[in-house]
Amino acid sequence: MTIRRHHNLGGIFLRTALAMVLVVAATAVFVAKVVSDQAHEFQTAIEHKLVLRGSDAIALSFNTALMREWDSMHAVARIVSNASKDDINKLMDAVSRTGGQVAWAGFAAPDGTIISGSNGYDVGKNVSSKRWFRDGIRVPSVDSITETATNALTGKMEQFLNLSTPVKGANGQKIGVLVYRVRIAWVRSFLFEASKELGIDVVVQDINGDPVIDTRHESTPLPKSLTSSASLRSKSSGVFHLVDGKDGGTYAFAPDFVWNKLPNFGWRVFAVLRRDNISNDLPVLTQVTLATVAAAALCLLGVTLVFLKLLLRPVERLAEDAKSIANGKYVFPEEATSSQEAASLSSALAIIQSKLTPQRGERPPRSTPEATPEPHS
Repeated sequence: MTIRRHHNLGGIFLRTALAMVLVVAATAVFVAKVVSDQAHEFQTAIEHKLVLRGSDAIALSFNTALMREWDSMHAVARIVSNASKDDINKLMDAVSRTGGQVAWAGFAAPDGTIISGSNGYDVGKNVSSKRWFRDGIRVPSVDSITETATNALTGKMEQFLNLSTPVKGANGQKIGVLVYRVRIAWVRSFLFEASKELGIDVVVQDINGDPVIDTRHESTPLPKSLTSSASLRSKSSGVFHLVDGKDGGTYAFAPDFVWNKLPNFGWRVFAVLRRDNISNDLPVLTQVTLATVAAAALCLLGVTLVFLKLLLRPVERLAEDAKSIANGKYVFPEEATSSQEAASLSSALAIIQSKLTPQRGERPPRSTPEATPEPHS
């Protein structure tokens, strides 16, 4: 007699269901990964465009504002060349009272002695050792190092950016140097307003690498990797370039902050994208997309399992009937119509049972409970 071994095997529905769960889960993870990666790349590209366009806009605004003071200084220098001492004093006073950008204006003789200054401040003082004077006596220049001095109007110590240019006489000879002492506080407030509108913070360093202006809420040191990357571009053009700070931030750098007719005075400028300026629409859209993918995967899985259950349940019943027949029990397989295979299997089981019954000398039960009528004599 053949002994059948009973193995602890899972049913076809369980195995198929597990396979479908794995397939749907793998597909959902793949789709989620692709969507997440594409969304991240898209957001990174947007951040790069924001910081580059924002920094260029800030630089343009700054240069436009500074050019007004630069052109004003040269216009005043042309007037000073033919003006009297009283007229020069009036000009210096008027410059410091217009707009508040220039805290003090002065006119120095070729030997470095201040001849005229706003509100009479520093008149008679020798400034021949000042860098703005040494450079300004030769060519129009901007001092690369900010100066800390007393504001002639407020009497408080402030930082200043000195603009200077030679003043020429009627015959073209140099008769002195005109200086504009521009308030760094004005430059800072100007850049702060521009950065607030554009969502781009600005960190400005002088030629020595010392901070001059920082519009960030917290003036923390810039990452060393950022300054190292920027130093490699120190001789490139003044256009802003993306640099990697390796701290998750988005930065751009320009080796100088001035264009057009302004001389390069060595200010290094870093543009920093504000994290709070980044729109939350994209992360929300990504979350909605991923949630939709997950919901679709669950619905697909549910529909598939229901379909498998309806498809395989008749096969499971036929398997049970086949086992009963093998054990000598008398059953009539219910005709299955869920699939062609199930119908063929139920028909085959019925034929097999009908062939096995006469060999065992058994009479199959009636298909209906009604008795067969006896023939009439």
